[in-house]
Amino acid sequence: MRAFKRFSKSAVRESGFTLLEIIVVLVIVGILSALVLPTWNGSQERWRVSEAQSKAYSAIRKTQAMAMRHNTTWQFSIRESLSGEVEWAMHPVSGVPADWETLGDKALDLDLADTTLHKHNGNYYIRFDYKGRLASQTRTLTFTSTRVPSVKNCIVMSTLLGAIRQSQGQPTPNARGRYCY
Repeated sequence: MRAFKRFSKSAVRESGFTLLEIIVVLVIVGILSALVLPTWNGSQERWRVSEAQSKAYSAIRKTQAMAMRHNTTWQFSIRESLSGEVEWAMHPVSGVPADWETLGDKALDLDLADTTLHKHNGNYYIRFDYKGRLASQTRTLTFTSTRVPSVKNCIVMSTLLGAIRQSQGQPTPNARGRYCY
């Protein structure tokens, strides 16, 4: 019976972890978390900005289609609301936008240095004529993240047949000093 007790005491003593082992594991987990967290946050922000870009691209295409369908000029409008959210609306140029839809949370922002849309009463806009062409010169709409300002995605709209394309911010600016082209 004594041998059994001695064996069970030593088995209990040998099972489990020492305080030093637990501290080492926690330090390793902390270091790995510190390395991975910024990359994870950057990926999340790139995803959010990309999702907003896709929604806006679809809305701009829909505005262009509405102009051709109704045989009149239509306008895509975008703004930052008083609460800080980016919102968009589409409407005939003769009308007033009534239904504003949000593109994302407050971390999404319009990059005004790279955005070349027309502005009126705090709203930025682009217009399409009855043939679906831009009613003005080439324009760019650029989104960024307030959390990671280096993340930039844009929509470039050109007058040539009303072409619209999506792009990302470039590491170097073009001749006009813009990063989204």
